[in-house]
Amino acid sequence: MSVALAVLGAALVLVALYDVVKTTLSAQGGAPVTSALSAGLWALLGRGPAHGLPRRAAGGTILAAVPVAWTLLLWAGWTLVFASDAGAVVDASSQAPADLPARVYFVGFTLFTLGNGDFVPAGPTWRVLTAVASFSGLFLVTLAITYLLPVVQAVAQKRSLAGRIHSLGPTGAAIAAKAPSPSLERQLESVAADLTLHAERHLVYPVLHYFESDEARTALAPHLAALSDAALLLRHGLPEADRPDGTALGSVEAALDDYLGTVRGSLVSPSEDAPPPPPASDLSRPAADADVALAEAAGQRGRQRRLLRAIVHQSGHDWPTGRA
Repeated sequence: MSVALAVLGAALVLVALYDVVKTTLSAQGGAPVTSALSAGLWALLGRGPAHGLPRRAAGGTILAAVPVAWTLLLWAGWTLVFASDAGAVVDASSQAPADLPARVYFVGFTLFTLGNGDFVPAGPTWRVLTAVASFSGLFLVTLAITYLLPVVQAVAQKRSLAGRIHSLGPTGAAIAAKAPSPSLERQLESVAADLTLHAERHLVYPVLHYFESDEARTALAPHLAALSDAALLLRHGLPEADRPDGTALGSVEAALDDYLGTVRGSLVSPSEDAPPPPPASDLSRPAADADVALAEAAGQRGRQRRLLRAIVHQSGHDWPTGRA
């Protein structure tokens, strides 16, 4: 018996199971294999334009590749375990030891079906390990399915959130132009609640970051940039009498910070330069010295805006400017 093969195989099995459990059940984001695979595929597919097929297919490709990677790791690990002993698996008819291709075949059937009986484990120890392998395969498949379906739903909700912000206005100035209005305050509070929920989904399913829309209405990143500009204009660009309630603005700013805190570091790094503050000239009735106040406020939120600019750039879109 080869102890080295058995140890290596067991290590691969544990890595696969740890990765699937950490990714699907911890609610703390992707495990090492999932994160590395996602980042690598995004680096390969996400370089093109927003309307390019590779970028549009990146999210689905990454989502499909993750359970495939788990499966291959588990399959390879158990194959090495059953290959560590020449007599671990035998032909059911002749009782001759199975060769390596037959063991790969045996492990595949064991993990994902009940087996077909032409190859069988030899001895009580290997029968027990076969049962453990079968359970691990069913366990992985179950967790993978329960992971994939909520991600697809979260992608749809991400696009819905982008559409809701777009309905307020495509730019920060367009959103701020709706003030003063009680309905704007209610809409801002509703968008802030949805964005906070999206940030939590993003923490649980980091793969959401790689689902980009090439349609202006459903692309979330530029709409978050517009929301950031709108928060600055509404708090610092308008006369005090026209500003919405501070609670509504605070909820938007906190929701943006929650989202940016989720993606910071592991998924994107801040750009070198922050976007310029939205000019007060975009407003029909700016406050006195609004440009000075906007510049100061944008400087205080410089790190957040640099990070948001990097997210917009990574999504293949431009920072929204102007009133329209």
